[in-house]
Amino acid sequence: MSEPTERHGLGSSGLWAVAAAVAMLGWTAWDNRVEDTAPGRAPYDRIAGARDDLETQALARLMTDAYAVLRSPDFRENLLALEARYPAVYARNGEQGATIPRIAGIVALEPAGSRFAPADVTLVNGESGGLGAAGEGVASGRYSNILIERMVMAAWGRPDAVARSCAINVAAHEYAHTIVLTPMGFGNAFTDTRSDEVAIPNRRSHGTPVASYLIGSVAQCTWLAQQGRIERSDVGACVEVFGTAAFNWDRCGQFAGGEPVAMRPGLAPPARPL
Repeated sequence: MSEPTERHGLGSSGLWAVAAAVAMLGWTAWDNRVEDTAPGRAPYDRIAGARDDLETQALARLMTDAYAVLRSPDFRENLLALEARYPAVYARNGEQGATIPRIAGIVALEPAGSRFAPADVTLVNGESGGLGAAGEGVASGRYSNILIERMVMAAWGRPDAVARSCAINVAAHEYAHTIVLTPMGFGNAFTDTRSDEVAIPNRRSHGTPVASYLIGSVAQCTWLAQQGRIERSDVGACVEVFGTAAFNWDRCGQFAGGEPVAMRPGLAPPARPL
């Protein structure tokens, strides 16, 4: 039998090629990480699906404002103030008992290598109540894309600050799904359900908040405090109204008369916890 003309394995030139490729991959990952979090960088790569320039501008403002809230000292302080109330938080399947300081640290990108992965934001039709989506395989197949339903943009366009704040909740929640814990790949820091799931698989405790929803509600209520609609001391009550294990969207229009953003009789029932 004749000797094959090409042998499996690597000679010295092949090893150098692999080393060069690994080095380039590492540099690209680090460069992307720096770009992801650079001051002044837009918190998304591209906006798609808008019907006109006004819709594009409105969506850009929503995503920029939601990102700014997440990165603000106010958000961190308001989240940390809830530590005694929520001693354990579901972050993802592999971290079902995270602490509030841990959640705050991840959003602040304190773990080494963590980052907001760049995302395309796509506006989509739909009144499903799904509101939005982000993460693996969304839209164009890039791992960190975000979808926002037009019903969210309708809320963002209302004069009522509380209704507008519900759009902040959705955008901040979806941004939470773009936070990754590694400089390469897409290791989600926070997960909840996929589109075909009514509950989080393998959930060990149904009484804990879900980090992505907690982040959305704290961002919403922080924004309301920044707008002067509620007091800083009212953020905890506001978070309770809009939920920490699902989003109570049906309550968004129930404060247009200037009522305190707090639990009261007659509010729409809460969404089913995940």
